[in-house]
Amino acid sequence: MMRTLGFGVLTLVTALVVSERAFADPVDQPAPAKKKELAPQPSVSSLEIFGTFGPSVIFGEPANPEYTQTFSRTGAFGELGFSYRSRYFVDPFLSVGYATLASGESRIPAGAYGPGGSVGQHLGAWVISPGITSDIWRFRPRLGFGVAVVVQSFEFQGEEHTSSQTPLVTQLGLGFNAFDDDRFRFDLEARAVLAPGADVRFMTFDVVMRGDLFYFVSK
Repeated sequence: MMRTLGFGVLTLVTALVVSERAFADPVDQPAPAKKKELAPQPSVSSLEIFGTFGPSVIFGEPANPEYTQTFSRTGAFGELGFSYRSRYFVDPFLSVGYATLASGESRIPAGAYGPGGSVGQHLGAWVISPGITSDIWRFRPRLGFGVAVVVQSFEFQGEEHTSSQTPLVTQLGLGFNAFDDDRFRFDLEARAVLAPGADVRFMTFDVVMRGDLFYFVSK
């Protein structure tokens, strides 16, 4: 009988101790370990300068093909511009370029307007264009709208005459990034330049060199 009573008392004391520990104040419990949070990474954008150079080819025929003796529709194109490489999908740019588009020589027969002779001709164009580009994997499409200054010059009997037009111009291009490191880039690009107001349409096949001038860091 005494053994049974003693065993019951011991069981009751053990239960009270366990219950007291189970319902202890949360302050007495160890605090859970905090998870480490990574600091937000800053976004980086840059002001980029780029230069373009390559051959050009113009479409169309000379004004008076029956008098044309020589005609070249190939020339060269050069361009300098700036682009803002943003953290978003597109990069705005502004560029100024010049193309020597065509040259030739025609033989004008004598007539009611005077003696005949040889006429040298040259066609060139300044292209001033803002626009946007974007990096899609290694491809870089280009779209630009601006104005062109199309200059046509004639040389006849030692005198030179020049005329110009200022039509709107559209640029459509597609480049391929051949080299890219942290600061410098090298592209190969094909571009179509359309100035329908002057009936001028030409293509260029360019080497494009790009480099960052300044960096802008925002958190």
